[in-house]
Amino acid sequence: MLKYSLKATALFPITIYRGCLWLSSRAWRGHTNDYYKKATALILYLFGGLPLTVFVLLELVIFANARLMAGPLEPVSSLPELATGHVDQIKLPGHSPHPKPQGVQLADISGEHRYQQLLETYSPTIIQKIGHQPLWDVPTDIFFDSDTDPRNNVDNALARGTLPSVVYGEVIAETDDSYYLAYMLYHIKDYDSPLREALSNMTYHDSDNEGLQLRVDKASMKVALVETWFHNRFFLCNSHGESSGTEPIQSRALFEDGNHVIIYTQAMGHGIRCAEERDFLKLATHTKILRHNSRHTHREQLRVDDGSQFSISYRLASLKPWYEMARNFQPSGKGKQSLFEDSLVIGTDSLGRQVQVGKYIAGRDFDRRGWSRPKPPWSWDDRWDDIPVGTWHLDPARAFSSHTGEKLSDNYLYNAPASMMLDQRRDTSKQGVTPSNINSGRHSNLAHQSAPQKSHANRETSKINLQVKKYINRLINSLG
Repeated sequence: MLKYSLKATALFPITIYRGCLWLSSRAWRGHTNDYYKKATALILYLFGGLPLTVFVLLELVIFANARLMAGPLEPVSSLPELATGHVDQIKLPGHSPHPKPQGVQLADISGEHRYQQLLETYSPTIIQKIGHQPLWDVPTDIFFDSDTDPRNNVDNALARGTLPSVVYGEVIAETDDSYYLAYMLYHIKDYDSPLREALSNMTYHDSDNEGLQLRVDKASMKVALVETWFHNRFFLCNSHGESSGTEPIQSRALFEDGNHVIIYTQAMGHGIRCAEERDFLKLATHTKILRHNSRHTHREQLRVDDGSQFSISYRLASLKPWYEMARNFQPSGKGKQSLFEDSLVIGTDSLGRQVQVGKYIAGRDFDRRGWSRPKPPWSWDDRWDDIPVGTWHLDPARAFSSHTGEKLSDNYLYNAPASMMLDQRRDTSKQGVTPSNINSGRHSNLAHQSAPQKSHANRETSKINLQVKKYINRLINSLG
């Protein structure tokens, strides 16, 4: 009996199909025609048994990956003593009272100084996990070696043995009701466990670039929305855990000092998501906590090792040099020196001409498949969402409106990437920028447009889509 049970469990796809045959036989037990029984069994399997088979297979993959290559997946129900406080007043190890008032006063500040204050005021607290190659887990400056060619970054980093901790930050846009801030973490190399690297060269590559964008509500001057880039998928977070748009809420956003969202960055693959309570149980080992320079009264020198440090400072660097070099790309290949490779059409300029920019961050391993190559933020494209490539970074009001269902202003008072890459205007403070010439692919039903009311059937379909996306998020998050 035990032998039979183990065999049935191991061959569960066949067991599920046999179960469908049994149900069909029970339903048609008064009929002798086998055609009805087989047809019914096939329908049961296609609409019930097959989805169940796929679900069980995916759960087994998640379980095996968690046990062999990652940490445990069990969530924590409450915050441990290691990190305490309300959701907007979390105190992680290394936290010190904010040296500046928490209130945001911008009335007497103008231009770039105002945007710099916003970047510092809302700078994220970063939980950076460390793997078996600590040097590659340091977020740093792509120009750390004083040249603009990232193809030599791996060799130059190995020669130095250490790297400065740098996070890219930019106020990318301002509208009537919002400020949109982008933060980006560049790592010299994406790597994986030795086993997965041996199985596929798609699991590692030179350079890695992931990040997040915030929407700061002008009325309250609080972070209203957070969206991160996690391995080719956008993960949405907010303070109340609900969304009426096309994207599900991955988790509630947690903050230090009210304004500094806590971000969790994986070791090795560097996927970025909002930190969750379960992450705070694993800070004692293989963890570096980074905060912006302005927030530290005591700064700890970063050690390139897998030991935990809780008071690391990072410097903010501007994304404007990236925008300026976006059009100066070259085809992938050897002997090149550009920052970016290959082309991506993101829209048209003010004269109606197509604008092509660099699609990938240049690297020596340019022959990898496109989905695994590192990309600048304007190339981040989630195949599961409803907006075209480029929109998330160049038209954040449209992107957040689509993903959350909120009615947000799309009247841009300032838009740095759209101005510098589409119109090539170096004066990014020019008022009234409207990126209407950005790619207009998958965005016919956006919340900030006058969308028709959904029928009951459409609402139910949307709910199903959100649940499917939630599971996709869980799968990507678990497999890393």
